Amino acid sequence: MRVEQRKWSKNLGWEILSDHKIGTKSQLVFVFGSTELVQDQKLFDEVRDIYPNAEIVVSSGSGEIMNGLVSQHTLNVTAIEFENTTIKTLEINLDDVKDSFDVGAHISAHIDKDGLSNLMIFSNGNQINGSHLLTGLQFNLSEAVPITGGLAGAYDPFSSTYTGLNNIGTEGKVIGIGFYGDKLKIGHASKAGWTPFGPERFITKSTNNILFELNDEPILDFYKKYLEGLFEDMVEAIRIYPLGIKTENGEERLLRAFLDYNQENGGALFAGDMPEGAKVRMMRSNVNSLIDAASEAATASMQPFEITNPDLAICVSCVGRQFVLQDWTGEEVEGMTAAFGDNIPTAGFYSYGEIAPQGPNKKSALHNHTMTITTFKELV
Repeated sequence: MRVEQRKWSKNLGWEILSDHKIGTKSQLVFVFGSTELVQDQKLFDEVRDIYPNAEIVVSSGSGEIMNGLVSQHTLNVTAIEFENTTIKTLEINLDDVKDSFDVGAHISAHIDKDGLSNLMIFSNGNQINGSHLLTGLQFNLSEAVPITGGLAGAYDPFSSTYTGLNNIGTEGKVIGIGFYGDKLKIGHASKAGWTPFGPERFITKSTNNILFELNDEPILDFYKKYLEGLFEDMVEAIRIYPLGIKTENGEERLLRAFLDYNQENGGALFAGDMPEGAKVRMMRSNVNSLIDAASEAATASMQPFEITNPDLAICVSCVGRQFVLQDWTGEEVEGMTAAFGDNIPTAGFYSYGEIAPQGPNKKSALHNHTMTITTFKELV
């Protein structure tokens, strides 16, 4: 497996970061960038000219990750040549299906399952219920097949997001990538660095991913009880203090990122399902905890390998972490890169939701506020 990378910015144009002359031999290319650049037909055509035979997967983010750095308003290209691995891709348009579950069910039904070792998903980020997408994806797949990836992001909080397969990024697309062959070892990890505080509450009124009440109390009143006086804007406060849903094993919590608040009906829109009856607690973190968690995710993602040093790491972190990290956002990526080692190619973006198993031998789930990593190592 060989990986080469290049980067485009307005000031510098194309920069070649690594070049192994794999052009016509590349089977898969990841293109991560800002919303305006992933829609640029000229730039896409230039990538296609370099990699004419590759499946090109495009996703926007709220920041681009590449080799220890976080940048904005760039287009980052990571091309892969596999020696003993096959990939198959498909794309679903949200306009062609009934709902988010149906998107996942279509992908899991139509992806070739013979020899499938891993499924990566890159989805529209603001028009989809990520929890329902995962349920649909798992409907026709064995639990032994891990699902990783993420929901596209954007710089402006929770505005339009763009994904594409063999074309520029557009709204409303979900892309699946299947990996096949016994020579490819794939690791994954998702770490958050958040801790609960305050009493546990029950979700007493919700509709899918819209939360209205905790313990029969309006959601905004709940937050005001703890945070009023600390923030001028309570909606911004909810973004910094997400909610953690207690999982079945009770050991970890699935974090849910706040997206928007509807003043008319008092509903808070979250990135994943907020099921009635679920137990939740408010979550908090700090810069050091988030940086440490990113490093821990990198280390954990390498544990399945019998040998160290993956060939590539695809990293999807959450826009919600940026609200806390702010000027320290680059530090979590540096910590992650240090855990891998300087010579391991990394690529990724900041997202509206992350997809990964909840732990070793566990089902995949939609995460928020996490650093999620998928590592690849192809054996000769």
